[in-house]
Amino acid sequence: MLTIHTTLLYMHIFLGAIALMVFWLPIIARKGSKLHINAGNVFYYIMLFVAGSGIVMSLMGMSDPIGIYVNTKQISNEQIEKMMVWRIPFTYFLLLLSMLTWVTVRHAIGVLRAKANRDMLRSWTYQGPVFLMFPVAVFVGWQGIRIGMPLLIIFAVVSLITASSISMYVFKKDVAPRAWIIEHFSAMVGAGIAVYTAFFAAGGRKVLSEWLPGEWQIVSWLAAPVIGLTVLMALKGYYQRKYKVQTNKALQHR
Repeated sequence: MLTIHTTLLYMHIFLGAIALMVFWLPIIARKGSKLHINAGNVFYYIMLFVAGSGIVMSLMGMSDPIGIYVNTKQISNEQIEKMMVWRIPFTYFLLLLSMLTWVTVRHAIGVLRAKANRDMLRSWTYQGPVFLMFPVAVFVGWQGIRIGMPLLIIFAVVSLITASSISMYVFKKDVAPRAWIIEHFSAMVGAGIAVYTAFFAAGGRKVLSEWLPGEWQIVSWLAAPVIGLTVLMALKGYYQRKYKVQTNKALQHR
């Protein structure tokens, strides 16, 4: 199991680093251009693997935390217990973040393929992972409250809001014409926020610890969501005006 985890981890880090850079190409490219489409597809498939591998690694860490996280390290039982106090809850966070990334990036492409025909998005195969987010987010949020870890609580709330937003878009009776454009853009930016959050919370944690020690690291972990959501809200209005998405003029049943 450790070999599989290690292999996935290296691939996860390598492809995650590529995703950090590729994310910006569809954002800056002319919408509908070849670069926009190709870069968007590359980002989509990379993120599916990154999120999927993150889910698998988190489940491995939850099933055998000593074998995965301690392995051959020469540390005492007391040190192991202290490490597990934060390591296991942090694994819950990574599982939730990976699920959030998977659901978000898949939704970004799902609405693009379905466009106005939301019936395509109402199957159990599509909505199953979204529905699964609710109990997982509640569990992770409860763990955050139990041990006093704000990061878990915050992302539990974010996950509940995201899952609710996706479900509302898919199942509500009326949506605005061309609303799928805004939904696609919002979900893709959301996936970008997730990958940058993962970088600051996991990959970049050791580097950032030199400048933000201890509990101050939460500032770096929340930087991506705060900045990303601010940009998202600003650009969302711009794209609504550009593509004439009238929220008061809805399509019936589609």
